[in-house]
Amino acid sequence: MRWVTGYLFAVCLVLVILSQSIIFPTFFMPFFSWQYDRLDVAATIQIEEEELMRVTGELLDYMRGNRPSLEDIYAEVAGAERRFFSDIEIRHMIDVLDLYNIAFTIRNVAFFLGIGLVLTMILLKYKTLAILARCSREILIGFLALTVVLVALIAINFNHAFNIFHEIFFNNNYWILDPRVDLLINMVPLSFFIHISIFIGLLLFISSGLIITASTLYLRSIPKTGFDMS
Repeated sequence: MRWVTGYLFAVCLVLVILSQSIIFPTFFMPFFSWQYDRLDVAATIQIEEEELMRVTGELLDYMRGNRPSLEDIYAEVAGAERRFFSDIEIRHMIDVLDLYNIAFTIRNVAFFLGIGLVLTMILLKYKTLAILARCSREILIGFLALTVVLVALIAINFNHAFNIFHEIFFNNNYWILDPRVDLLINMVPLSFFIHISIFIGLLLFISSGLIITASTLYLRSIPKTGFDMS
């Protein structure tokens, strides 16, 4: 039973790391600012940089659930005041919001379930740290191995992988935007998604690697004669 509890905790840990690694870059404004400068987005859209950052902040507020809609976001584009997001962009972002709400839910449920599993192990007087270290290390090593394979497949043709992702997670064509008309795709072109994917991958590898390293060091510090967890 102790091993089942330990591996369940490790799965929860993976879910927290995965969901948070996706969520964090999405709401990290300095990343947007860097990408906008790198891609010269303001010039492409013909909007002032401060106005672009304001629109981005309002978009992220919507993604956090802090504003009800994107319909009332206006900005001066190419010298004229206009509604920033088109109907198709708004419909697509509703679908995106649904996905992020799922990610938030997975993260929160996994986090609190993991805390509950740890408390259960402590109450049952298991060798909690040793079990968690061993289970977490094994599960995270397997998770990283799968991640490496997935990253390699995506790197072969990112554009194809990007399209497959949308075909799997969206049951409509609202995600197919026209850069000649829709501003959203000019805000976050394919190059933006390549870099945010790299950011996510780095977060996954760094956080998982730190936990694997810490677990390994802890397990090596335990005298083998006192490491009977059967």
